[in-house]
Amino acid sequence: MKVQVRKCRFTGKIFEEKDLKKYALHLKKLRIEMKEQREEDRVKKDWTKWLKAERKRIKTVDEIVPWFLANQKRIMYAANAMGTRFSSDKFYPETDSFTKMVLGVGYNAFASNSHRCPDKGVMNWEGRRGDPAKPTSYVGWTGNISGCLTREKKNNYSYPYSEALKIVGLKTGSGGGGNERWSYEVTIFLDDWPGLKHEVELMEQELVVNKLKGIA
Repeated sequence: MKVQVRKCRFTGKIFEEKDLKKYALHLKKLRIEMKEQREEDRVKKDWTKWLKAERKRIKTVDEIVPWFLANQKRIMYAANAMGTRFSSDKFYPETDSFTKMVLGVGYNAFASNSHRCPDKGVMNWEGRRGDPAKPTSYVGWTGNISGCLTREKKNNYSYPYSEALKIVGLKTGSGGGGNERWSYEVTIFLDDWPGLKHEVELMEQELVVNKLKGIA
């Protein structure tokens, strides 16, 4: 006796004729997941294009925090889409708010790439003792970043703030804390923020002027 079956053309999963209800539920769930995936793909594509333009537009490190706070809702939505699907560490942009952020960094012509690197760079765990074909540092700014993410009490069990920092290109190191008070080591690589070349050029010009004046 032959058993009639239905095969899902998307997943290849087989359902017997007696399991038509399960097949219908499977398709319904699949359609929802596919819709969510399409939306995530759209957000990711739009985000990449937007962030690239913004990084070119920002000319000084001092502009980063005001820019982040002004665009925090967009950053939250992107962090949800760029992070692990269905992760509990997600934002609720309607009620979440970054109410404070402090960035204290200094220019570093040899910012370490032992544990983090530019988006299109490489890490070199052993530094100058490691692979000679890899760079041992990158131009950037190093220091600390701290802040406060205010959330509704029912959502305060998860801590998504580090994902928001990561996706904009604020590369964090050691640190941590709760939503209300967190702090990390941070590196901002020039390769990730091409607009900051303007600040580097100003510093170089100032150095030349000071040398001519005999100050440096």
